[in-house]
Amino acid sequence: MKPIDPRLLRYARATRFFLVAVVVLGGLGAGLVIAQAMLVAETVVGAFQHRMTAGELRTPLVLLVLVACGRAVVSWLTGLAAHRASAAVKSELRGRLLDRATALGPGWLAGQHTGSLVTLATRGVDALDDYFSRYLPQVGLAVVVPVAVLARIVTEDWVAAALIAGTLPLIPVFMVLIGWATQSRMDRQWRLLSRLSGHFLDVVAGLPTLKVFGRAKAQAESIRRITGAYRQATLRTLRIAFLSSFALELLATLSVALVAVTIGMRLVGGDLDLYTGLVVLVLAPEAYLPLRQVGAQYHAAAEGLAAAEEIFAVLETPLPASGTGRVPGGSIAVENVGVRYPGRSEDAVSGVSFTVEPGETVALVGPSGAGKSTLLHVLLGFVRPTAGRVRIGGADLTCVDLEEWRSRIAWVPQRPHLYAGTVAENVRLARPDADDAAVRAALADAGALDFVDALPDGLDTVLGEDGTGLSAGQRQRLALARAFLADRPVVLLDEPTAALDGETEAQIVQAVRRLAVGRTVLLVVHRPALLQIADRVVRLDAPAAGKPPRRTPLAPGDGRAPRPARGTGAEAGTASAAGQDTLARVRAMFGPRRGRLALALLLGSLALASAVGLMATSGWLISRASQQPPVLYLMVAVTATRAFGIGRAVFRYAERLVSHDAVLRMLADTRVAVYRRLERLAPAGLRPLRRGDLLTRLVADVDALQDYWLRWLLPAGAALTVSALSVAFTGWLLPEAGVVLAAGLLLAGAGVPVLTGAVARRAERRLAPARGALATRVTDLLTGTAEATVAGALPARAAEARRADGTLTRIASRTATATALGDGLTALLAGLTVTAAALVGARAVADGRLDGVAMAVVVLTPLAAFEAVLGMPLAVQYRQRVRRSAERIHEVLDAPEPVREPERPGPAPRSPFPLALTSLTARHAGQDRDALADVHLTLEQGRRVAVVGPSGSGKTTLAQVLLRFLDPRAGGYTLGGVDARTLDGDDVRRLVGLCAQDAHLFDSSVRENLLLAKKDATEAELRHALARARLLEWADSLPDGLDTLVGEHGARLSGGQRQRLALARALLADFPVLVLDEPAEHLDLPTADALTADLLAATEGRTTLLITHRLAGLEAVDEVIVLQEGRVVQRGSYAELAAVPGPLRRMIEREAEAEPLAATRP
Repeated sequence: MKPIDPRLLRYARATRFFLVAVVVLGGLGAGLVIAQAMLVAETVVGAFQHRMTAGELRTPLVLLVLVACGRAVVSWLTGLAAHRASAAVKSELRGRLLDRATALGPGWLAGQHTGSLVTLATRGVDALDDYFSRYLPQVGLAVVVPVAVLARIVTEDWVAAALIAGTLPLIPVFMVLIGWATQSRMDRQWRLLSRLSGHFLDVVAGLPTLKVFGRAKAQAESIRRITGAYRQATLRTLRIAFLSSFALELLATLSVALVAVTIGMRLVGGDLDLYTGLVVLVLAPEAYLPLRQVGAQYHAAAEGLAAAEEIFAVLETPLPASGTGRVPGGSIAVENVGVRYPGRSEDAVSGVSFTVEPGETVALVGPSGAGKSTLLHVLLGFVRPTAGRVRIGGADLTCVDLEEWRSRIAWVPQRPHLYAGTVAENVRLARPDADDAAVRAALADAGALDFVDALPDGLDTVLGEDGTGLSAGQRQRLALARAFLADRPVVLLDEPTAALDGETEAQIVQAVRRLAVGRTVLLVVHRPALLQIADRVVRLDAPAAGKPPRRTPLAPGDGRAPRPARGTGAEAGTASAAGQDTLARVRAMFGPRRGRLALALLLGSLALASAVGLMATSGWLISRASQQPPVLYLMVAVTATRAFGIGRAVFRYAERLVSHDAVLRMLADTRVAVYRRLERLAPAGLRPLRRGDLLTRLVADVDALQDYWLRWLLPAGAALTVSALSVAFTGWLLPEAGVVLAAGLLLAGAGVPVLTGAVARRAERRLAPARGALATRVTDLLTGTAEATVAGALPARAAEARRADGTLTRIASRTATATALGDGLTALLAGLTVTAAALVGARAVADGRLDGVAMAVVVLTPLAAFEAVLGMPLAVQYRQRVRRSAERIHEVLDAPEPVREPERPGPAPRSPFPLALTSLTARHAGQDRDALADVHLTLEQGRRVAVVGPSGSGKTTLAQVLLRFLDPRAGGYTLGGVDARTLDGDDVRRLVGLCAQDAHLFDSSVRENLLLAKKDATEAELRHALARARLLEWADSLPDGLDTLVGEHGARLSGGQRQRLALARALLADFPVLVLDEPAEHLDLPTADALTADLLAATEGRTTLLITHRLAGLEAVDEVIVLQEGRVVQRGSYAELAAVPGPLRRMIEREAEAEPLAATRP
């Protein structure tokens, strides 16, 4: 690891000024240290050997006060420069990282793990704080101070200077040797943290899916394993880092002890005077201190530099080539285009040619996985074709300015992303200056105005993450409203009517027809209704056997999500009594490990006491030796000096290992507890929480808890213990000196922290929420880059992230002011206490109340004792910071459960039949109207029921109630005659399963995603489930078969392939009651109808609830239920309802009108 990475100078301008400031301030500090040593020696010698009174020592005492003031100012300026530069550099690096990541585009982002990138942009950048504020200042001081101190010692005693000069170079040698091992281990530790972050985001996004298959609790053990591996990797790294500190501290303290003993022996022999001996004794530790601190801060900087390597890897990734030419008007010509993604042996798209003339509407049709969405990505410039080309008005797309080209496009992707914000802000994505009237008109065109007006705050309703709380159809219509509002000449729509009911689809068809007037439109179509507005249809062939289609490029990752662990996991941590003190709960987390902490406190106290003992004993040894007694009289002091020198390093090393091991175990337990609570809250209880904020709570906020122990409680306990011992010892020598030391330590250890804590209190409490807000914005930016890029909203979305970063930077700068103030005041009090001790000591010696030999002990003891309280102002700030982080963790642990589990769950019935809903009413949290009202439903064994109705009519809510993801407000729900609310939720979901329309695919292989449903399934069972979902031929064509990775959220698959894989998983589970929520969505019409027919045939004799918009095949079900606005408006057999006027008959007529289009269009 390089002490200063040159790239930090290149990418972070603030670093340059900071380095200059550190060197200049280091030089001033070194001069003041030398001046203090000379003045202390002059005072001690004057009082001890020359019996000078306090009045006669007025000049050196006054100069000592001035030196103390000077050191305080230098310390304050160094701290202020370090912390403020750190905040500025982090902000600059974070901005550059996000700018580069988004500039690399959706194609590059598809190959990354979102959780890892978010962690890199938040926790990774923040890890540089210790590098700049703690490590780098010491590097600067290590360059200046030893040279200045050694130069001064040479003028006094060349022998001591030679001794110091001979041992000083050994310290950098140890640092380099141990640093090589530390860096490789630190890189591995960072990769594990990134893996934990990516895995956590993946698991949180997929919690509803995990709960459906009864695997959510088992994931707690998976997270425990990853956190355990992270803890072990951290400990291995820390052992080496602590070994480095141990070696450096041992070398430094033994060298100081050797210098002290050598001085003592030479004083006995008359080869040295006391003044020179004291100057050398005071300056010798100062020569080693900066280098020793470099080693001590090494492990704090290592994580930051490991993260910096990852940051630089992103910053140095070359940007994709882009043209600069003007974009001419004219046709869009796709000429023999082929696309093959990296690492693939076959083309995703091959030899496709077609032309779209200005003002023409062209529909792209073809089987699922034929590459239709890939072609849209080629037109958008996200994917560069490996063969052929695209021409815009005759100009090659690779030669034109992509930003200008995209500014002409309105695009609705297959799975639109909704940002954290209000409905109006989401619709205004491409036109942020649009007024409310224009927004409402766009919503009306998209068929979304009615449901938006019904939301609690209308246009100002804040959406859950990615539109959580809205149905799939409602999310789709908001995305369409964006396209209408954008008002651009080229429109690309990827299945714009997916997840819409027939009535809403008809409205959208008419709206798209109006939108298409005077515009060039390219539609990806599976459902036939949109074909009526197309001027031409381009049909793509199915991918050839052996050619696995791909939706977006994704390089193979280095860490697949592990297969969920077996086991049930423990229940989430229970909420504490209301009003229980936050920090008391943090202390209670340690429970059985308090013995380890007590041992760590004892070891830390012994380490600090050894430092004080070394200085006090050395002072006595030199003073006594100046009287030239027999050497035998000094042997006890000589032995004690060596013992204290060794003990300080050994005790510090042991304390660090014991405390860090205990604390890291506690953090792992806390992460598991947070996950278990999230599992209880999912899915309804997670709606108010953003994934980025949850990631910050799990990683940064949980990690912050260690600061309560390592940077507050243990240092405070050790400081109190050592301060008491130091005061008692000094008071035993001279009572008034004990009082002076007690006052100084009390002010520095309690008064200054209270003052700086008050200054920083508000900022510290805002720090953790600001980090969570930043993580939310970063997650939003990275997951929505594609749509923001096309909409031209990327600068605005990036500005949101920069504003969140700016808020965090301003808060960090305010805390820096308090930290620097604490450093300066502590340095001032240390200097004044030494001066006051010298004053009362001189008076006592003059009055005969203090032996002159003890004068050096009285003056030098405060120099060492203040080491115990130097960090207390910062420790108090950490305590305040931890309180807010702990509150954020407790907000999750104490969040009310949306589904109340029984305290003593009843036994599950052997059979769920009959499944009965009686007068059931349900409402989502935060809504002011019921999603379901007075619903009756009975499912007997083998009965199959279809539920149809408009988007937002309550169909998906019905599925959530059946799986106990939502409790009813009124009415009953029984399984086999047993009230479902008396059963454990997992028992209910073993009886009632779901294939959701937005079922999650985990960042793992096809096999592992299937095994979620049945962990001991055989190869034959997996293949049979894939065949039933019409996916076996595709699976056999994959490069690695069932072991092929599907990517984050199934990014390597087309929309239809994702849906069918989720369906195969649900069929494999073989639930007694299976709820299918839009199982054929995102499939081409022939495949969708064939799949529906296969499903109905396969489920004959099995209990099934089919939620669908398509009506094909419903003749085979026993009952059709029509929902509107949460109420049942029709029910009966398909034939009965089709024969009478009503909602179902209108749906049938609309579908019948659209069918001929699909059959007749070329």
